Amino acid sequence: MRDPNAVGSTRKGLNSGQRGEAEFRDSALTLNGVARASAAGILFPVSIVGGYLLGKWVGAGLRVGIWPAFVGAALGAAAGFWNLYRLLRGLEGGERP
Repeated sequence: MRDPNAVGSTRKGLNSGQRGEAEFRDSALTLNGVARASAAGILFPVSIVGGYLLGKWVGAGLRVGIWPAFVGAALGAAAGFWNLYRLLRGLEGGERP
């Protein structure tokens, strides 16, 4: 088993309570990053599909064909990119989007 106070250890000089707190912060930051990446992976396609379906509904209601569905998908993609931009800016600044 590796000694946490050994040379080269990132936790050198910390007592066991401080090491536990530091490890908890590290794991919380990792989980926070995973949660934000999952949110980006889910929100992007959902906004595209949602825009497509909303555009398809508008097109059927106005009886103008399928083109509003493609406009809705494009707007959904733009909204997905905007959310991704906000998410990445929040990660860069360390704040919540």
